[in-house]
Amino acid sequence: MKLFSRATIIRFSFLTAVFFCFLFASCGTTKTDKTSPLEKALKTQEELENQNKDTLTLLFAGDIMAHSVNYNISDYPKIWRDVKYIIEPCDLAFANIEAPVDDTQKPQNYPNFNMPQAYVEAAIDAGFDVFSLCNNHTNDQALNGIKETKKSADRLVKRSLERSENIYFSGLKDGKDSDFSYNIIEKNAWTLLFIPITEILNRPNYSEYINYLDPSAKNRDSFVQKVQKLREKHPCDLMIISIHANEPEYTRAVTKSQNDFYMKLLDAGADIIWANHAHIIKDRKYIYYHQTDSHKVVMYANGNTISGQRTKPELSSTNPIGERDNTGDGLMVKLTFKKGENGNPPQIINSENYFITTYINTAEEFVLKPMTQEFIDYLNEIPRADWAKYIQRRLDINNEYTKDLILWQ
Repeated sequence: MKLFSRATIIRFSFLTAVFFCFLFASCGTTKTDKTSPLEKALKTQEELENQNKDTLTLLFAGDIMAHSVNYNISDYPKIWRDVKYIIEPCDLAFANIEAPVDDTQKPQNYPNFNMPQAYVEAAIDAGFDVFSLCNNHTNDQALNGIKETKKSADRLVKRSLERSENIYFSGLKDGKDSDFSYNIIEKNAWTLLFIPITEILNRPNYSEYINYLDPSAKNRDSFVQKVQKLREKHPCDLMIISIHANEPEYTRAVTKSQNDFYMKLLDAGADIIWANHAHIIKDRKYIYYHQTDSHKVVMYANGNTISGQRTKPELSSTNPIGERDNTGDGLMVKLTFKKGENGNPPQIINSENYFITTYINTAEEFVLKPMTQEFIDYLNEIPRADWAKYIQRRLDINNEYTKDLILWQ
């Protein structure tokens, strides 16, 4: 296994080949182009449409949480305003809703969460399209909360269809005797199969209504077989599995048990394993299969996309790596796939990591900001030099403690 600082290195050879093809073509004999402007325009449009069919850009975030400091903000879209530019351009953006969504009850904080439907609407309007609804907090509001969450999801789907948009929710069963729910997603001539599961619940109640997998070796092997059968039943370009993992929170370590499970799922037909639960950013692993020139991905945890766990950031610390400080940051992984040639699986032609952070502004509102030099410069200008130094340290920590890994197969 080798390390690389940015996943775009995976396709460096591909981009280099394209460059040299262009270079040699430009050095050839000049020919007169007699194509009319209209023909050129039509050709360009056709090329763009074909390119859109050949490539697909997916974005994977982490946990969307709703502590009291989050759901009490007066303007939910404000949370997403400064990171929307990352999410919205992607063909599909994925996130985990870590709470029931039950408007028949008031929003509630930890330990029994409940978030309002409008809170999820703001995430949709920011550009998210695909949501997992199964995690350790899914049954915080008992069976009624599960049923109301399904109703909320149905209303949000209807709302999006009225806007000629498509969004997807999965992770709750149609009934206690039903099989796991999943989505078949058609986008830009691509077919995706998305199935989320949770291996952990804070309480055992009503687990039969949730895509819950008791993480015994026997049950995991059974699920691996299910994945293989699902892939055979639903031929697709990409199969994505969301896993709310049975592992300790607040640690970057990846257990051997989890990693072995993920590798079996890839062997069974999954292309992307998107794991969460730790509330902290972990490594990413890119697997390159040289015989088919294709790629698969494991994201071990993308941290909190939005939360209220970091209420008192260690602004004065020279190395703010406390448990709560780590929960204030998240990662959005943007992957661009290209359809493989000669029947081969898709390739990743570009990968970008966007670190984001939950920032407490001068109005004491918890909003999302990109962890960029521009934001750091802005904080110095306000001036909020303590926050500027803190964000710089947090950015350095995330780059130092988490890596993109590559494995050649």
